[in-house]
Amino acid sequence: MKRVLAFLVFLFVLPNALAEGYDLPLDSLSEWTGKKAISVVSNVPDLDKDTEFLALLGRLSVRGFDVNFGRSGFSDEGLVLEVLEVNDKIAISIKSADSQKYLLSTFVDQAEQATSVTDFSTSPQRILPLPAGFNPERVEALPGSARADSRLIFLSNATLALGSLKDGNIQVIDKLQSDIKNSKAIYLSIGQSDSDPNPEIAVVWGQDRDISGKGQYTKIYSQLFEVSGEELREETEKTENVAIRFINNQLHVQRYELLAGDIGKLMVASVKGSGIGAGEESSSLSDREIFSVFPIDDATRVSVAESYLELQSPGGKPFPRLELGRVSLPRVAMPLKERKIVTTPDYAYSVNEQYLSIPRKVMAEEGEVITFLRKRRGAFAGLTSASGSDVMVSASWDRSSPGAGFSITPIREINSFVIDFSYVITGDESILVVLANEESDSQGASHIYIYSVPSG
Repeated sequence: MKRVLAFLVFLFVLPNALAEGYDLPLDSLSEWTGKKAISVVSNVPDLDKDTEFLALLGRLSVRGFDVNFGRSGFSDEGLVLEVLEVNDKIAISIKSADSQKYLLSTFVDQAEQATSVTDFSTSPQRILPLPAGFNPERVEALPGSARADSRLIFLSNATLALGSLKDGNIQVIDKLQSDIKNSKAIYLSIGQSDSDPNPEIAVVWGQDRDISGKGQYTKIYSQLFEVSGEELREETEKTENVAIRFINNQLHVQRYELLAGDIGKLMVASVKGSGIGAGEESSSLSDREIFSVFPIDDATRVSVAESYLELQSPGGKPFPRLELGRVSLPRVAMPLKERKIVTTPDYAYSVNEQYLSIPRKVMAEEGEVITFLRKRRGAFAGLTSASGSDVMVSASWDRSSPGAGFSITPIREINSFVIDFSYVITGDESILVVLANEESDSQGASHIYIYSVPSG
């Protein structure tokens, strides 16, 4: 009660205050049509005594929101105002309580000056069209070579394609069609699991299936391909109910029998003839899902979830999370062992399955990771158009004190929804290839953003 009274006092004392550090744009809150309540969740000491932050809460109150501090006032409805210390900055976001919708995401430095994540790169940017009717979901660059052009691998819901990037144009050289009915792209990675010089491509497709009208599950299919000259070739047959991925250039496999609700341990793959099997257990990674883990070195790894990443050390507790914004990437369905019945005043329905999201890509290197922030907002109920920009970022940490959290360096703003990205080597030039789409669910037009990566 004292805390609420103190807050009300500040509202009366500072009714028109616009705190420099927390003078955040709140126009996006007009999109919110749910319960007008905001719960404040924070790890910042004495935040409820910060007059400038309380002025922000005053602005929220003027907009009609009931604001509560801490979990005591937390609700599974309404909004969450999350204020987290991230190294030398404070990360702020306003999102729905179920994290399905982000209305605001920004940074405030310790001097309390609002810092929008903007594009600091001065390197040139080009936007390249893709061939008509070609909407890939994943992109990977083949290892660099002495060729004048760079080779890209694209995975779409129905095809695997070999592309060429030369003179600012993208051409499809070869394409293989999926023979899985209504297949959808799940994952793409490149590596080498045999002794020949041809790069290998690990592909995971999914197929959503109905269970006698009682829900859905996703059937998983994996297959190895290789690039031989100008052609894509099958190296193995399709394997059902397993997912494969190259991790640190070594092929890994994990059982994904989602009809039975079973995901096995992460194993090193065994490729014999035309089949893919499981070899020895990957001891340091066996407790992770195959799509979520990105090793940094023998001691640390990055674990990526649907809306955040965190640095981890084996046997140790996770370090602070870096919130990235929720991304609607491919999801796989798994039946619930016990159905949930949801009732409303008008009707009742059953929830038969749960959905597991495939996390966004992270490119991990020693001391930093490259990924993207979902800061672009989708159109709202046909009343507004998409707005804002996604941001490619480099996140680094102090190796001597990883518990201090991440330091963020913006690389490039993308005025579209980022879907995937990869590094490409063209001659002496290193560029970042970003696959983007006009819609967050990849149902719009796709294009490629490319720009030079500064050396050093």
